[in-house]
Amino acid sequence: MNTVVDSAVTETLLYHEQTKHHFHRYARSARFLDWANQPNPFRCYEGVTPKRLPLLEKDPASEHLALYERSCNACQDFTRETIGALLELSLGLSAWKSIPGSTWALRMNPSSGNLHPTEAHLILPALPGVNAGVFHYNSYLHALEPRAEVPEPLWQHIKEHLHTDGFLVALTSIFWREAWKYGERAFRYCQHDVGHAMAALSFSANLLGWKVTWLNAVSDGEIARLLGFNQTRWPEFELEHPELLCFVHRNGEPQIPRDLPFEIVSEFSGLEFQGTPNQLSKDHVDWDIISRVAEATANVGQASSLPVHGASSPRVSGGRMPPEPADKMSAPHSQAGPQLICLGIVISTEKHCEKKKLRSVSSENCNCARRRGGSRRRPADR
Repeated sequence: MNTVVDSAVTETLLYHEQTKHHFHRYARSARFLDWANQPNPFRCYEGVTPKRLPLLEKDPASEHLALYERSCNACQDFTRETIGALLELSLGLSAWKSIPGSTWALRMNPSSGNLHPTEAHLILPALPGVNAGVFHYNSYLHALEPRAEVPEPLWQHIKEHLHTDGFLVALTSIFWREAWKYGERAFRYCQHDVGHAMAALSFSANLLGWKVTWLNAVSDGEIARLLGFNQTRWPEFELEHPELLCFVHRNGEPQIPRDLPFEIVSEFSGLEFQGTPNQLSKDHVDWDIISRVAEATANVGQASSLPVHGASSPRVSGGRMPPEPADKMSAPHSQAGPQLICLGIVISTEKHCEKKKLRSVSSENCNCARRRGGSRRRPADR
């Protein structure tokens, strides 16, 4: 391995070791639930006019196996209504629950602790009632929040490269939503949840006769540029971290390229993005170990010169610090154990993870750790 990759693997393994639960201790967390700073479960972009999507009038008539077998479902056109159905059945709200003094929502996609760190953004062609553009999906309103308009020639360039009609869906993570409850293990759960979200999109697409293809050659920095993150000023510690980019297209289309040319990505830098992300919590805890592993596992692709968030991302010092682990908590008890465990992880990662700096080449649906960025504060001393 070269020095950069070796360092990234080392940092990832250190995170894995430190954030495991052991017989004599748990991984670090805030050790209590700070209800006053519970993150808002709904991100919105303030200063834009949401475009409401229609809700389904009735459930799809398909039987259970149609979730898995695309051949069972007729291919639907790409319209405002069918895109609304895709999002409703994958990332939309499914129910509300209440107890005296509290009400909360459930969603179609599973989430650890019902914290939902995963956000969705769409890049759409021109459709009846919707201009071509970049949008954030607001699940609370079941609406698209327009962030930038995409010129027709740019969309045609995308279509020509991907060889067919369709649209792009990007998934991002807000690490703080998980770290509020789970502390340093939050990065694990964010990867877990983005896998759930991607699977939910795939099931929902199947019902519409569509297919979701992961563009795994598109780097985190490229996704950030496509979504205008380099032009976005984020609330402290509440960045959205690029996870993956998918292309939604009709089932049966020929092989879809897994990349986007630099020329296409660079054109998005000239777009004017609007909307300000809402603040989710008043106060935060900085788990810097999450920042380090996120950077170590970031997918740099062929665009290592592209920043994930850009110079406008806030970098703030100070704040609350996490509890430091006691000596007996800092490592497993067996001297041989970590070496064997690390060896297993290296083998497993290189064999099953197609992405990131670990240079893997197999599983299309792997949801292993990746990304960069992270909250910049630390939980309270013990």
